[in-house]
Formats: sequence, C-alpha cells, structure tokens
Amino acid sequence: MSELILNEVILETLKELEESGDIVISTTVPGDVVDKLAQAIQEVSPNLLSVEEYSSLISAANLTWSGFHVDDWDFQTHVGITREQLGVLLKKLGNPR
Repeated sequence: MSELILNEVILETLKELEESGDIVISTTVPGDVVDKLAQAIQEVSPNLLSVEEYSSLISAANLTWSGFHVDDWDFQTHVGITREQLGVLLKKLGNPR
C-alpha cells in the first residue's frame, strides 16, 4: 500500500470517528496528525511498500522468472533499483538474509 493511500485511509477514519463522536479533532489541518499516525504504523508494520518499491519488486521477480541474467551494472536499468536496494526491500518484507 502506498503512503498516499495509507494517509487517505487514516484521514477518512479520523473523519468518521469525529463524526460519530468518538474523538474530537482540534486542528483544522489534520495533515500533521495523519503523517504522525502513518509514521507510527510504518514503524510497527515496515512491510508497507511504496508504489515504486512494489513496482521494483515486480520487475525483479519478472526478470528472475524469465531466466534473463542481468549484470550488476545493468540491473538498475531493468529493475529500477540496485541489487543492494532490492536486498533492503526483501528485508522489509521479512526475508531473514
């Protein structure tokens, strides 16, 4: 889920909670509150991927599945991120390596 979608869901939920009387939002600009909540969610659920990260993982999977070998110097051209960045994404998803 992208950060933008997450932020939109948080904002909508806050509005629903306020309308139902469960909470009171005392700011006219809830963006800071939404950003802080989104950051807190990301810290406990780091497997949330941005659109760019998700796209890069799909590209890497397709490249691997096709059996096409790509040298390190050309990897980023085909996948959109470096092999090292791919490793970071895999760790974000829970890869133990």
